[in-house]
Parts: sequence; C-alpha cells; structure tokens
Amino acid sequence: MSMNNMETTEIVKQAEGLANDEEKLMFLGKYLGDNLDVLEPRDFIQLLIPLVDITRRRYEQNTTLDTMTDYSIALTKLADYFIKNEQGWQATPLLIEAEELLREQPDLEENAEWKYNTYSQIGECYYANQRRLKAKDAYNQALLYATSAGLDTEECNYCLQRIEHPTLKYDPVEDTDGYLAVIDEVERRLYEELKDEPRHMGFCFHYWSAKRDLLAEYGIEWRSPRIMNPRVMFD
Repeated sequence: MSMNNMETTEIVKQAEGLANDEEKLMFLGKYLGDNLDVLEPRDFIQLLIPLVDITRRRYEQNTTLDTMTDYSIALTKLADYFIKNEQGWQATPLLIEAEELLREQPDLEENAEWKYNTYSQIGECYYANQRRLKAKDAYNQALLYATSAGLDTEECNYCLQRIEHPTLKYDPVEDTDGYLAVIDEVERRLYEELKDEPRHMGFCFHYWSAKRDLLAEYGIEWRSPRIMNPRVMFD
C-alpha cells in the first residue's frame, strides 16, 4: 500500500518508530504536505497532535527562530483544524499556549516577522471561532509587529475592519465576560449532543436552538443570527 493511501493511524505509528524528533517532524510534515487535498479535518487533527508534541520538545531543547516557528505553526494549525471539525473549545488552550510562546520571546528585530505571522494566525483562529475580541487583540498585536518590521499592514487593517464592521449582526452578549467564560463548555456539550446529527439543510436552526437552551442554563440570554438578521435567508 502506498503511503498516500495508508490510514493516518498507521502513519503516526510509523513516525513514532523513527529515531529522533527531526526525522519524525520531516516524515509527518512531508505526509501532510503531500496529502493536503485529500485529508479530512479529523485526519489533520490526528497527525498534528504528535507534531505539536514534537515541535514543543525541539523548542524546549534548543530555542531558535526555526524551532519557535515550527512550534507556533503546529499549535495554530491544530487549533485551526479543531475549529474546522466543530471542536473549537479544544482550540482555546492551543491558542493560549501560542500566545504564551510569543510573550516568552524578547521583542528583537529578528523575531518581529515571526511574531507578526503568529499573531495573525492566532487572530484568524479566534475570528473563525467567533471570539471576536480575542481576534481583535491578536490582530492589533500583529499590526504592531508588522509596523515595527516594515511589513505591509493592509491585511491586518482589513482583518480589524471586518471585526469592526461585520457583514451580519450578532448578539453583543457574545463579547461579554459572562458569555466568554462559558462558551467553550457550551460548545463542547453541543458537539456531544449533535455530533451524530446529519448536517442537512436547516441544521443551523437546530444548532442555534440547542445553543440558546444551553446558554440559558448558565443564565445567559442569547439571540441567534436569524433573530439578529431577520431579512437574511439562512439554511
């Protein structure tokens, strides 16, 4: 069986049998690169979990710009695929870990572009996960480092503008401390409750109803996108 057709569990087992972390990183990275178009989000998750561990060890053993970059990319990529696989609550600790990594490193000139890229990736994850204030903070940090490194700031400004002027209205409660304190747990419960439900037309209404009911258990009154945008057709 060719490597492209092997189950991801077998690929991970092969990687575990390699001699050192450098070989494991190259093997898993090549497999991911060769199969970007065919892997499902759950496959990426299975492959990225060991990559996070490998890049963390390499960073702890020898802190260089290369090991920092590999580590931060692994963290944000895994967070991204958790979000794509409707498990956004699992992205939160990974993004916090990435932010801690950034804070650990001094604001040296040679680190500025890496910090810009990493804060931008963190912002994209928070934005995709509808944590808008956290996304805004990350994009502002990215803008700061882009400016200091003399990089183009157009992308940062665009990302900040789409937060300030969203296409669809959303309930402002989503930006409150009370909502943000419980939303990861609510989304974890939603995932368990709805993971076997087919994602057919109209699923969003079922999802929003269940989300509203769970948030109510925490004393939060939440209005869905349908309520906030009565003239928009959702399916």
